[in-house]
Amino acid sequence: MKNLILFILVTFSTLAYSQGMKIKWEDNDGREFSIIAPSGDFSYGMLAGDNISYNYSGNVSKVGQVYISYNYSGNVSKVGSVYISYNYSGNVSKVGGLYIKYDYSGRVSGTSGSVK
Repeated sequence: MKNLILFILVTFSTLAYSQGMKIKWEDNDGREFSIIAPSGDFSYGMLAGDNISYNYSGNVSKVGQVYISYNYSGNVSKVGSVYISYNYSGNVSKVGGLYIKYDYSGRVSGTSGSVK
């Protein structure tokens, strides 16, 4: 019983202290793109008159003139000229020239560089 309670407390505290960091950038025309580290959740903004295209999986593949690519896991791997990399745990580790560092618990512990 004590082990079960300890497991629940450790699991809850890990989930309660998890965090996300939103990384934003714009293309030359002013479209805003963002990805959340560590999860890789992707979002985008549009300009008036932009069209959206979808790939065979139903994922957005183009916003206006900006192409969006995905890796074998279905995660966004490239937005225009900005490459996005993931570490062995599946966490976002690099966006363009911005490196994301994690601590031993998988929480964001720092960054270096910049997106472009």
